[in-house]
Amino acid sequence: MFYFILLLFFFLTLIYASKILFFYFGLFRLKPGKNEKIYSVSVLIPARNEQHNISKCLDSLLNQDYPRDTLEIIVIDDDSEDRTAEIVQTYSSQYPFIQLIFLGPCPPGVSPKKRALQVGVEAAEGEIVFTIDADCWASPNWISQMITHFEPEVGMVVGLVEFTPELEKSFFHKIQSLEFIGLTTAGIGSIGAGDPIIANGANFSFRRKTFKDVKGYRGEDHIISGDDDLLLQKIDRSTDWKIRASVAPETFIFTHPVSDLNDFINQRIRWASKAFVYRKISLVLFLISVHLFFLLLFIALPFSFRFPLYFPFPIIAFSIKMFVDFLLILKGTALVRRKDLRKYFFVTEIFQILYILYVGFAGILVKFNWKGR
Repeated sequence: MFYFILLLFFFLTLIYASKILFFYFGLFRLKPGKNEKIYSVSVLIPARNEQHNISKCLDSLLNQDYPRDTLEIIVIDDDSEDRTAEIVQTYSSQYPFIQLIFLGPCPPGVSPKKRALQVGVEAAEGEIVFTIDADCWASPNWISQMITHFEPEVGMVVGLVEFTPELEKSFFHKIQSLEFIGLTTAGIGSIGAGDPIIANGANFSFRRKTFKDVKGYRGEDHIISGDDDLLLQKIDRSTDWKIRASVAPETFIFTHPVSDLNDFINQRIRWASKAFVYRKISLVLFLISVHLFFLLLFIALPFSFRFPLYFPFPIIAFSIKMFVDFLLILKGTALVRRKDLRKYFFVTEIFQILYILYVGFAGILVKFNWKGR
């Protein structure tokens, strides 16, 4: 049994380290966009109960340096119970290119956000569709710089999302921010490496034709989450369109960390709930191996500290994990100019093992709350 565990640790460590390095080196294959064409653009904002955030989001879009005669903004109000629609109407009355679509209660068995985005794409007239969450905001060059990546063969472009430092009010916010940088950097690295796996719908863009080529969310519209990475994987799997990623600071989208641990766990359970519906078998197997790797570390690390001469391998495995993770974090924090977060690396590593072990199981067994539903 002892040698079996050692062998299992060896293979799981190798799989994990190889994949993280794959993402890391993929970051160095990302290139600036070369497109100079001015496309017509539709920006979609799905919103539910966002009265405290929607104005900041819309103001950031009104400040875009992209030509307004080629731009439309569509807010899809997802059955809000607050003043979201009323606030958007004040904007649409002043700016004709801002449109409000109001949706009633979502039918059972349908993802509310995917329904909102599907309706938004069907209403859009722009050749390129951008999506941004209502609690996020963009820099003035967001659209114009993302568009540079839409060369003729490119069907989708993904950008980075980061937390605003001024809104990080606690130690938990800091480790949450660093952990999020690692996750998003890995996603961008997977695109650079030619094997796209995850994206963030708060900074997402695609050709309307590309969306129609894969029939939108058809076949996956019952899965609550996954409006971003499931669509990304579907396009990668089913079409010849190329997928690109932007790491230019001008293309970053900004948001705020979730308020506390309960909200964080609920968010990550929602994200984890879609993992076992991924159609890319290699990705599912990798996620299972990560969960098993973390489980073995959780069980064996305390034992190894107690008996280091008899069972040092968990310490070696954890050290290898930390090394490859730190390479990714070094690059990620440099990209988003958040080197100040590196000092939280070790505690974030411990936190990551604990929360992933929990949400990995909870994503299958526990119901989550999303926007009051």
